[in-house]
Amino acid sequence: MKSAQIRKEFLNFFKKHQHSIVESSSLIPEDDPTLLFANAGMNQFKDFFTGKRNAPYQSAVSIQKCVRAGGKHNDLENVGFTPRHHTFFEMLGNFSFGSYFKKEAIEFAWKFLTETLKIPASRLLVTVHHSDQEAALIWEKHIGVSKEKIFFLGDKDNFWEMGEIGPCGPCSEIFYDHGEQYQDQRKYDPIILDERRYVEIWNLVFMQYEKRADGTRVNLPTPCVDTGSGLERLSAAMQGQYWNYDTDLFKPIIAKIEKISKKKYQNHQTSMRVIADHTRAMTMLMTDGVIPSNEGRGYVLRRIIRRAVRHLNELKVGQTSLHLILPAVMETLQDQYTENQKNLELAVKLTQEEEQKFRETLHKGLQILDEEIAANQGKTFSGEIAFKLYDTYGFPLDLTQTLLAEKNIQLNQDEFDKAMERQKEQSRSQKQFQVKEKDFEKLYPIREQYGATDFQGYTITTLKAKLIAIEPLANEVALIFDKTPFYAESGGQVGDSGNVEGEQVHIHNTIKVIDDLFIHLTRDAKGLKAGKDYQISIDTQRRERIKKNHSATHLLQAALIQTLGAHIKQAGSLVGPDRLRFDFTHNKALTHNEIEKIEKIVNRAIQDNLKVNSMETTKEQALKMGATALFGEKYGETVRVISMDQFSQELCGGTHVDQTSQIHLFKILTEGSLASGVRRIEAITSEMALRHYQEQFQLISSLEATLAAKSNQLHEKIEQMQSELKRKNKEVEKLKDKIQSQSSQELFSEFKELRNNQKIFTVLDKVPAKEFRTLSDKFIDKHGNDVIFICQKIDDRFSFLIRTHKKNNNNFKEFLSRLPADFDCKGGGKPDMVQGSANAQKFKDFQKKLIEFFN
Repeated sequence: MKSAQIRKEFLNFFKKHQHSIVESSSLIPEDDPTLLFANAGMNQFKDFFTGKRNAPYQSAVSIQKCVRAGGKHNDLENVGFTPRHHTFFEMLGNFSFGSYFKKEAIEFAWKFLTETLKIPASRLLVTVHHSDQEAALIWEKHIGVSKEKIFFLGDKDNFWEMGEIGPCGPCSEIFYDHGEQYQDQRKYDPIILDERRYVEIWNLVFMQYEKRADGTRVNLPTPCVDTGSGLERLSAAMQGQYWNYDTDLFKPIIAKIEKISKKKYQNHQTSMRVIADHTRAMTMLMTDGVIPSNEGRGYVLRRIIRRAVRHLNELKVGQTSLHLILPAVMETLQDQYTENQKNLELAVKLTQEEEQKFRETLHKGLQILDEEIAANQGKTFSGEIAFKLYDTYGFPLDLTQTLLAEKNIQLNQDEFDKAMERQKEQSRSQKQFQVKEKDFEKLYPIREQYGATDFQGYTITTLKAKLIAIEPLANEVALIFDKTPFYAESGGQVGDSGNVEGEQVHIHNTIKVIDDLFIHLTRDAKGLKAGKDYQISIDTQRRERIKKNHSATHLLQAALIQTLGAHIKQAGSLVGPDRLRFDFTHNKALTHNEIEKIEKIVNRAIQDNLKVNSMETTKEQALKMGATALFGEKYGETVRVISMDQFSQELCGGTHVDQTSQIHLFKILTEGSLASGVRRIEAITSEMALRHYQEQFQLISSLEATLAAKSNQLHEKIEQMQSELKRKNKEVEKLKDKIQSQSSQELFSEFKELRNNQKIFTVLDKVPAKEFRTLSDKFIDKHGNDVIFICQKIDDRFSFLIRTHKKNNNNFKEFLSRLPADFDCKGGGKPDMVQGSANAQKFKDFQKKLIEFFN
């Protein structure tokens, strides 16, 4: 049975059993900063299990996109070397939020496997937690699994916890027997621990306890079920394959790799498996909104891409080719994930650009590695250098290890591991993916008791509302009203500010962190009482400016697509009262002509006085209408569409003008790079744009007076002045070189004799640090056999440069590494030249140790 059919059968089976079909969430977790990527089917249902939110259905079924690469759940290094590890995989799951428990969950799983998929029961074995006699009896008495095929395991294998505290419970896992031919030669007790032969294909988690801070467990009032079955493993079982890579999920990709590399899969299995897996992960991550970068999710994506390129190199593919494989990935995924398919063109462009950059980096990394190996003289290779190659140049550790092994050089793995741990500590200290909403946890009961805030701010700016709660936060106070005209920060638009009328209470921001509960933030709520009605009003002038900027971002995106192409996707935005910021996917800087054209298109749309309409419809209908969705965003079933005639249609919950003419004027201030493949435009509208033009006019008038030239002559006049300045600067440099050349013999007069007929020349406090390099060049030209030590004392530090000719085989990096810690030496370089600074009080000792280094 093909994988697409397994998906279809799974959803249909549970739909027949009254489960609501829920679409996969994005790989970028929604409202969960604790996760790098979605890595399990239950991620999007987490708040239902914890009780923070009430589920809109009693039971659900989904096929979830998952990535495990980076963070706690990281399978990256195992990929390609084992039959079943993947970075990207699909998790089939069914979930109960109180509607059924163990008996039904076990029965559903067994019936689907043995009756729908017709897997022979003789091939299946099960495990239960050693304390869960209830589940064991269901398997034996109700399902009919023999005792010999039921195995009791401990917490490590068969108990699941959501975190340090919260829902938890025993698991029951179903295993598929691949047959005796795959049995491990080692003996296992019990035999189910033989992972080569027995493969887990379904995990049933029975959440029946709540773990408390003291470690004790109490029964949950409403037990729940969370299950997960990996499609790749299930497909292997159904298609009679041992390696997941030999299923129809991977075959089109591997065939494409064979074509590009002109090599056969059976001769290069590991590299082709790595490439096939990684192209699936990078395709789905980029089409879900992750952009390659140097931090967070983008950094993990970049590592995946680079690892794939490294394995293309193993196949002797020297040209940029990785992007050609991505369409083959979508052959088996496009029907299930239609939104990802729409963004494929962008992923192809980003991959091509990343590969081109990395191939240049790879060349640089190989150069550094060769230099370090040469300077190393056959000793153990520095783990710090290996980490620098890995972290700075994206040079895969396994490639460094392979190249070192070829030269019989060992890597200092302990040093590398310490450097890696140091970086992880820094990342942890930045708390990039730690929970930031702890202060708001106390507001969940309010949401449960009173429901969502009734937002009426699309049509009115002031109303009388009941204050239902006042909650102090860290440095602010949260006001919760039953209804509000205040827009809460979301979709890139900042939150409204305003006042509680007659109470001298200023609301400086409005946010949403819990569903549709609007939180009005103030610094002083004195005099306010929960339960009373208050007139609350937004700052209308500020709101009007925000509306103009938000509508302008829609016009800007449409203009960008018209000018640059359909690959343009919104990658972020910030809409405030004074300016707008718009991030979009594009792989090169915009030209002056392109920026000018985009401005003209937007301003023409403003002059055309297009009517701005809003409507609510289903997501499916909105996309059929041609509405643009935010790149990587997850939407509910009902969405709001903002249309500006036929010029622009977008899914958007923000506030907008009624007619585009109300924007008055649009001006782009800056355009630049935000990250690889992502550009950023900052722009202004209306009064701010008019003020900008007035300031530009005043500046031009001032320049006309100063340079005695009319505006159309200013450019030519300034070019003439720049040309004259360059000419004079060259003359100055020539004079400086002449003076320095004449005095260099005096500078190089102080020296000491070293071994091997070398001399060391010391130049102390005679030239500034910025000229060290130039002076050392002159020294090398005249004293090729000798060493120069240039230094300058400034306050409590001294800057230095030590250099000789490469042919002399002196290793000054080794000298720096030997210096005691109290020298506080900061610097580096190459064996023949190092530069840095150190503690000025240690200058004489530094000089002494430098002489000793040679003798």
